[in-house]
Amino acid sequence: MQTLMRGCKTIALVTTLFLLGTPAALRADSSNGALKVTSFPSGANVAVDGEDTGKVTPMSVSVSVGAHTVVVSIPNSGWNPDTRTFIVVSGNNDLSVTLLPNLAAGPMGPAGPKGDPGPQGPAGDTGPAGAPGPAGPQGSPGINNQGAWHSANAYNQNDAVFDAGSYWLATTSNTNSEPSSTNTNWQIIATGINNRGAWQSASTYNANDAVTDGGSFWLALVTNTNSEPSTSNFLWLLLAAQGAAGPAGLPGAPGAPGAPGADGLQGSVGPTGPTGPAGPAGPAGANGTSHAYMSRSTVSSMLTFQGVDLVSVTVPAGTYVIWGKTWLQNLDTLPGPASCTISTGSDATRVTLLGAGLVGGDKALN
Repeated sequence: MQTLMRGCKTIALVTTLFLLGTPAALRADSSNGALKVTSFPSGANVAVDGEDTGKVTPMSVSVSVGAHTVVVSIPNSGWNPDTRTFIVVSGNNDLSVTLLPNLAAGPMGPAGPKGDPGPQGPAGDTGPAGAPGPAGPQGSPGINNQGAWHSANAYNQNDAVFDAGSYWLATTSNTNSEPSSTNTNWQIIATGINNRGAWQSASTYNANDAVTDGGSFWLALVTNTNSEPSTSNFLWLLLAAQGAAGPAGLPGAPGAPGAPGADGLQGSVGPTGPTGPAGPAGPAGANGTSHAYMSRSTVSSMLTFQGVDLVSVTVPAGTYVIWGKTWLQNLDTLPGPASCTISTGSDATRVTLLGAGLVGGDKALN
């Protein structure tokens, strides 16, 4: 009885160790889901949560329900590995992965020759490592992306172009030799790329659609709409960046002068300008005479009261200068003051009469 019990314990212990040694992600129980992985290109290794499943795509494996890290890769193939977090649910779970070509690095150069073995060490101890071998030859140059293929362009070895939805690498220099599966001038490096032209915000893009935007060439990794490509947008992969701007060209020769244009319509008369400042006054002109009137009298008369007219003249209405001379003669024997006025009321002559018969005055009127 004791022997049987030990056997049971031993079997139970072995069984427990076996279950504990199986990765949690790969256990098969009622809480698992079936994870089916396909890839382009096929034949890729699949690892789940850091554990290699030992299978290649297309493949299927049972894993626990929940989030898992899935890595799909083809080692040493020129294809970049794809790592993503995938949530597994109960039942069937399909994961499709498109591997992208590694466009940056050229093919790896051959390994250098093996170094000489070190001297034999004393028994029991490991001898020192041999000296490093010489560096291997320089690998071939990287890919030079030339955009869409054109029949008029000359292409050199390692120039890459897009044509007929695929990505091609020139194996030798050629011109007007369109890439195809039977053309030895070209080698296909990626298929299934769908060139959609310039990116449009209103368009819907699917995985492997390629667009141009901002002078660069981009590949859609998942379906998206109105998500402009950029280096920070994980929905797009930069395949070819825009080159630097070239130097400015020389200025062109000036064109010939154009023919004179037709005369325009007569403009309307402008408004009257402001009155200019008054000019300086001119020099005074000489006094002119338009008409002259003269009257004289030598009549002797007694000036005993006012209002005696000795001489008068009638002229038209107007402005005049009065000029003349008056003399008063004392006809009496009594000397004394005497005066003569004209009808305008201005004082013509004021004199003192002297002896009888003497003349006084001779005053000019003006």
